[in-house]
Amino acid sequence: MNTETYSKPLLILLVVILALEGYFFTSSNIKLNNEFTKQEKELQSLQVALGSLPIVARAISVYDIYGKNADLPLPIASLAKSMTVAVALAGENKDKVIYLSSSSISQFGDFGLFANEKWKLGDLARLTLIASANDGAYMLGERGGLSFLSRMNTKAQKIGMEHTAFSNYTGLDIISNGNEETPVAERDATVGAYASANDANIMAMYILKALPDIAHATTKAEITLVSDSGFTHTYKNTNLILDKIPNILYSKTGFTELAGGNLTVIFENKNNVKFAVTVLGSTMEERFTDMEKIVNVLYSSDYAGRN
Repeated sequence: MNTETYSKPLLILLVVILALEGYFFTSSNIKLNNEFTKQEKELQSLQVALGSLPIVARAISVYDIYGKNADLPLPIASLAKSMTVAVALAGENKDKVIYLSSSSISQFGDFGLFANEKWKLGDLARLTLIASANDGAYMLGERGGLSFLSRMNTKAQKIGMEHTAFSNYTGLDIISNGNEETPVAERDATVGAYASANDANIMAMYILKALPDIAHATTKAEITLVSDSGFTHTYKNTNLILDKIPNILYSKTGFTELAGGNLTVIFENKNNVKFAVTVLGSTMEERFTDMEKIVNVLYSSDYAGRN
């Protein structure tokens, strides 16, 4: 039998198969390239829109698609409390009950807490973040002992915060001459904590992943907690624009005289893309208007994320 009778049809079939594979491979590549080009155009359009916003803040980070002075170390004020909470609760039972010390109660600001009042760790963390309570932050840090600040700084390095340093648990300015009521011009003060806007976003994303139940509390306009001593405490959220941020997942405010107004939020846009946004070095009021402008641009854009 002549083998050429079989070899020619087989050869033709092989050529057809290879041609079809090449066609589908090329078509697939064209489709992927078109999708990539579309995504890049959407991203560039979004970056242009963000860059054109009139923003008061010295630094902005929309992680990781846009930034202005995003790696510049700046005072972060009470944003530092996010790390205090994260380190204090690492490996701890959130239902563990602790007593508030008199030194924690003496911190700046009256949050309605009492010396020797009993609190569950998880609830103390919630009120610390939602009300930006210095009492709570100091207590969480104090019970960690002399190594606690070192642990905060080590954790920051481990999660990729490259421009960060913590000098206290609260983020408050460290005043060496006078006190919080002393006129600013007459004080001697140093920064309690600093970080870049990018680092602040990394910190927020970390606590959202590590402590989702605690992070969830920061999205509430108000929270009522009952201490284990039986006292009822109601706290309003320090973020005044919660109702203007759709699908919000995390929020933390910060303000001191040295830091100015700071704010970090994490939310999802209409395409279910998650954004972490931080503004640093704004004012008490304009941190909120700055953030609202940024959120509006992000939410209304067609950006669907990167594949």
